[in-house]
Amino acid sequence: MKRRLLSLFCLALAGCIDVNVGLGDRRSDYTEKVVDGGADAKAKIALLDVEGVLTSEHSESIFGSKESQVVALVEKLKLAEADPDVKAVLVRIDSPGGDVTTSDILYHELAGFKSRKKVPVVAAFMGVAASGGYYLASAADAIVAHPTSITGSIGVISIQVSLAGLLDKIGVKVEAIKSGANKDMGSPFRAMTDDDRKLLQALIDQFYARFVSIVADGRKGRLTEAQVKALADGRVYTAQQALEAKLVDRVGYLADAIAEVKSRAGLDQAKLVIYSRRPGRIDNAYSGAPSAEAFATGDLEQARKLLGFHCYYLWEPYLLGK
Repeated sequence: MKRRLLSLFCLALAGCIDVNVGLGDRRSDYTEKVVDGGADAKAKIALLDVEGVLTSEHSESIFGSKESQVVALVEKLKLAEADPDVKAVLVRIDSPGGDVTTSDILYHELAGFKSRKKVPVVAAFMGVAASGGYYLASAADAIVAHPTSITGSIGVISIQVSLAGLLDKIGVKVEAIKSGANKDMGSPFRAMTDDDRKLLQALIDQFYARFVSIVADGRKGRLTEAQVKALADGRVYTAQQALEAKLVDRVGYLADAIAEVKSRAGLDQAKLVIYSRRPGRIDNAYSGAPSAEAFATGDLEQARKLLGFHCYYLWEPYLLGK
């Protein structure tokens, strides 16, 4: 019996058969779960998690699935917006960032929610809230960073891998039939030209300018755009350094972030609620509520994408070090 199970598992890994490991229906509705606060309190603070490399893609593995962060955040924001008892939102971020468009969509959705709902939004930084993670937090009214958080990395990166030299050595030639000289710009199969670098740098510069503008708008009254640009050379900051640079408003633990959002909402008592697909597994505020409780494959997918031309609001050493 053990041999048979082992054989089935190996076949599954090889992609020969499909396996349903019974992790539940990821398409099921979210359920509200109270994780902190008095049971008698009517007012609610919605705690929303944004974790991992930011991507709009849904990923699958034999163990389950990982839902797109965009889909998950938008669903939860809709629930919070429709609930008149939700008086504030706390966005807990633990992410090195991700692709440019996903980071921008998440920011746009959170900013739109705040504008419509007109409730305080506070970002709580956990282990890492860098690049696109910080970009998202720019939509919040205030940022509380855990004492050991790493943040910053304001900038854009695109890693270009050239296989041209290797292909020459092994006698492989790749020819592109193209409609214009720049159609295969950034291809790993040929060396990059000076014109390629100029064109690609122009793209990077535009995305960078948008990042700086977004941060300056979010830190209005605390940092000017010129001051943001001086801080935005791609470096990361500790929580204390970020506080001194005015990139965050407070250094503290999750309880301090909850106190901050309560104060901004004018609440003495409030329930802290999360939206989970598997509420029975959540014990307290630190348990989190990922949109799909499964093994994440998104980071590996992002690593694979580095072979092509993609622009990222991403702290790249975090990804490659995993």
